[in-house]
Amino acid sequence: DVTTANYSGSAPELVFEETLNRIHNIGSSFDYAWDLDIGDAPVVFRGEFLYQTDVLTPVIDRHALSYGNLTEALKLEEGDYFKYVLGADFTFFTNLTVSGQFIQFVNLDYIDEVRGVDPLTSQEFSRYTGDQATLHLDNGLKRGYEHKTFGSMFLSKPFGPSQEHRVNNITIFEEGGGWWNRLDLEYTLRDELLGTLAWNQYWGSENTLFGQFDQSSSIQVGIKYLFE
Repeated sequence: DVTTANYSGSAPELVFEETLNRIHNIGSSFDYAWDLDIGDAPVVFRGEFLYQTDVLTPVIDRHALSYGNLTEALKLEEGDYFKYVLGADFTFFTNLTVSGQFIQFVNLDYIDEVRGVDPLTSQEFSRYTGDQATLHLDNGLKRGYEHKTFGSMFLSKPFGPSQEHRVNNITIFEEGGGWWNRLDLEYTLRDELLGTLAWNQYWGSENTLFGQFDQSSSIQVGIKYLFE
């Protein structure tokens, strides 16, 4: 949150104040099993819905930016969001779970308006909602999405003599060209002790939530202890 812009000598001094912003949420969900003769078990249709109020989102005013009013050029403003997930779960070959999801974040207070026009060049100066995840100078203070869409595919299968181990893989696509894939293995050492191995791979456009981490792909090793 930019609070002041002080000028000392020839260099501007920006003063930032960190504050805690409370977000209010209300949500619901459903699931419904329907026997469609697809796979080895009924198809489960799922939905999750979330309404959020008082979410702080960056708003860029290029008219204010054109004459150096930095406190008005980049502000955080409260708005409402509606987020939802629609999915379906299938079972194939007895124990292979396949799950697909459609995910969308809707900015109910999205801003996209013209604030002024340069009389010499006829260039329009707009005021718009910025991209929360990737806003920076290198991408020209990127405009955000009114409707941000994701899609995912999840695969899960147990293995071993008693089906005591499990391998999972989820792939998520993000509108704008970002990708994330996570492959993980759970290996049962004892009833209460699991060994885990996971590989996270990010790629795609650097101006997306996932693509900006393309140099941060990782391998994780862990131990889980299950308490009774």
